[in-house]
Amino acid sequence: MTEVYTHHEVTKERQRSMLAEAAGQRQALRARALARATRRAERAQRQLAQSRLRAGRLRSELAAERGS
Repeated sequence: MTEVYTHHEVTKERQRSMLAEAAGQRQALRARALARATRRAERAQRQLAQSRLRAGRLRSELAAERGS
């Protein structure tokens, strides 16, 4: 009977260990996904700023052409 109990406890501990490892892996995946999303958002912000600058320059050029 002791062997069955011991085997059951070992199995339960292995399951707990595997669940903890899976949770850690999910957390690592979420952290990497967040880092990627952050980089993507930062890149989009830079592109937006560049587009606004370019639009301002083009607007100035157009106004200068109309004024001449």
